[in-house]
Amino acid sequence: MFAQFFGSYLLNEGLVTRQQLAKALDDKKNTKTRLGVLAINAGYMTAGQVEFIHQVQSTVDKRIGDIAVEMGFVTKDQVEELLSKQPQDYLVLGQTLVNNNVLTNAQFEKALGDYKSCNSLSEDDLNGDKTDKLDKIIADFYKVEGTADTARYTTYLTLLLKNLIRFVGDDFTPLSASVVSDANYENTVGQKIKSDNTDGYTAICCDTDIYIKFAERFSEEKLDTADDFVNATVGEFLNLHNGLFIVNQSNEFGEEMTLEPQEFVYKTAVSFDKTTIDVPVAFSFGTVHFIISNI
Repeated sequence: MFAQFFGSYLLNEGLVTRQQLAKALDDKKNTKTRLGVLAINAGYMTAGQVEFIHQVQSTVDKRIGDIAVEMGFVTKDQVEELLSKQPQDYLVLGQTLVNNNVLTNAQFEKALGDYKSCNSLSEDDLNGDKTDKLDKIIADFYKVEGTADTARYTTYLTLLLKNLIRFVGDDFTPLSASVVSDANYENTVGQKIKSDNTDGYTAICCDTDIYIKFAERFSEEKLDTADDFVNATVGEFLNLHNGLFIVNQSNEFGEEMTLEPQEFVYKTAVSFDKTTIDVPVAFSFGTVHFIISNI
């Protein structure tokens, strides 16, 4: 999941546009991470050294790794180590942006270093999602004044992003959340979450063409019209996610929560009288809004 937040960092820093990032997220499934990007990430080589080796490679019939060893930039063991690792998704994204001429190797090197520094991230932190650093990144990123329980919101959002990756796709960028008093989109699927302590509301909202694409991704079927099946499909994702959330809450805290039947709203605003946040997630096919109120 660090790839999604690294992409958001690049967007917020003005290093990429939303269109460039969306294209890279879509293209990265066909990208092979090169040794140079892996070496930059590991701190074995600088961007300048990588660029120099690329220039040398254009004049000799040798692999980049062999040239780098001959020049003393890396050892054979370091090359074997880099090539044996499965590249992390944020590196694949960076490689794609370099391939698409959006970033140079030097710009990627600086951006990655700055991102690690500002989030106090080590290489071990970035090797997978099972880390408290991820929770902190999400909590800091979605820090919205007025939320009653930051830990609960962080848990809900962390699970949401993981479920999007698992069931819809990883080609998305988290965008900043905002406090809202209503949701006014063409399509809204809402569901209440109730317990002795909460009377919460959650929803998925977006315009019709995006709504259909979201349903297509989740159902893995070709869909053309926002009909009852599409409603049911988007609603199924919300119900699946909310179901996993309340099971986790029960297992972790012994809190019993229930889900009410979903409500489908078309071209009608939904108003809220309690603290509500709108969490936009920009996929390559458009932006989906997740509404969270008083959970």
